[in-house]
Parts: sequence; C-alpha cells; structure tokens
Amino acid sequence: MKKKISAESEKESAEKIVNRISRIEGQLRGVRKMVEEKKQCLDVITQITAIREAVSMLGIEMLKNDFVCKFEGKKKIDEKYLKSLFKMSAKG
Repeated sequence: MKKKISAESEKESAEKIVNRISRIEGQLRGVRKMVEEKKQCLDVITQITAIREAVSMLGIEMLKNDFVCKFEGKKKIDEKYLKSLFKMSAKG
C-alpha cells in the first residue's frame, strides 16, 4: 500500500523550505554588514561559501520535494524532466 503525501507533511515541507530561505537571508544580511564594516576579506569569503552551500542544499530539498510529489501523484516522470535534474546538478 502506497503512502500518500498528507497536507500536513506538505505544510511541514514548505515550512522547512521557508526556514532555510530565512536563514539564507540572514546570512546575506550578515555579509552585507561585514562588508559595510570593512571586515577581513577572507572572513567575508568564508561566509559567502557558507551561503553558496546553503543555497545548494535548498535546491536539493526543492528537487527532492518535486520528485516525491511527482512520484506520489503518479505523474509521469519523463526523460526531459530527468535530464533537467541532471543539468541542474552538473552546474553546481
């Protein structure tokens, strides 16, 4: 018996994504403040690297949710869709 995605789990998933975005926004504000305060370049770059990783993880979470939704909804996962996933992951 296949398990359907409940409205509650979809809501939880959306909340996780929104929380990730909020953390990324906070990181970006922190980098702006560091630049305005003329902090060490290496420290700023370290924070930018952390932001890039956070954005990457956000993308992975979004792709995972999209794939699960398509699978659970029994929508056709066609070759074009799979190729687009691989193209996105290759750019990262």
